[in-house]
Amino acid sequence: MSETQGRVEYDASTAVVLAGQAQAALSSAKDLTIDSPTMYELASDELKNIKALQKTVEEKRTSITGPLNQALKAVNDLFRAPKEYLEQAEQACKRSMIAYTTEQERIAAEARRVAEEAARKERDRLAAEQREQERIARDAAEAAARAQREAQEAAARGDAEAAARAQEEARQQAEAAQAAQAEAQAAAVTAEVVSIVPTVSAPAKVSGISGRVNYGAQVDDLMTLIKAVAEGKAPIQCVMADEKFLGAQARAFKKAGPLFPGVTAVAERGLSARAA
Repeated sequence: MSETQGRVEYDASTAVVLAGQAQAALSSAKDLTIDSPTMYELASDELKNIKALQKTVEEKRTSITGPLNQALKAVNDLFRAPKEYLEQAEQACKRSMIAYTTEQERIAAEARRVAEEAARKERDRLAAEQREQERIARDAAEAAARAQREAQEAAARGDAEAAARAQEEARQQAEAAQAAQAEAQAAAVTAEVVSIVPTVSAPAKVSGISGRVNYGAQVDDLMTLIKAVAEGKAPIQCVMADEKFLGAQARAFKKAGPLFPGVTAVAERGLSARAA
């Protein structure tokens, strides 16, 4: 492997001289006042001299930058291949890592979905159990009330034995009602807090590697977006005038004035000159 070495030499005094000449040309141009055809002709000669000096300055500049640009191109060509290989390798590694992370997130999301569905079903079951226990409690309370009335009626008749049986029945039904109500309350409390959290392993953290999510936007229907801006449903920053297209239209029509609604074509006069 060999190394190419070289050097670029230039005379800085030339640039100093040209700078002086350019400054003098600037001073002369600023002092120029055109008030007659003769002065206009003199100004045209001055403009040609300025263009000639610009050409000289550019030639001197490129005589130095040319070899430098060639050397820069050679260096860039030398390292282009390894640079591209490494960029491709980087993207390949990132694609694999992102694919793995995305899959792990999908697995976690599916596990959460399954767990949430199981929790929902459990809550529904507990809600149904609550309703059933509340129904049992109501039936038992009604039975207890009937038995209590029967006990009172039997006592009023003087039938102590029937009154005692009815009173015992009322007591048992009341206890059953309380037990069913307690079961209903327990089911309601459990339904409020039931939650099944899946155990999912998170991707391992690696030193020097950090993940991020980049968000962007794409326009799916430009006309819908424009209408939304017109209706005030989206900010005007959502759309931008295509100045390149509008400039081409103005050049095609070659007429100053209204171009499109909200757009005006403007004309700017200029001059072109060649070196003397």
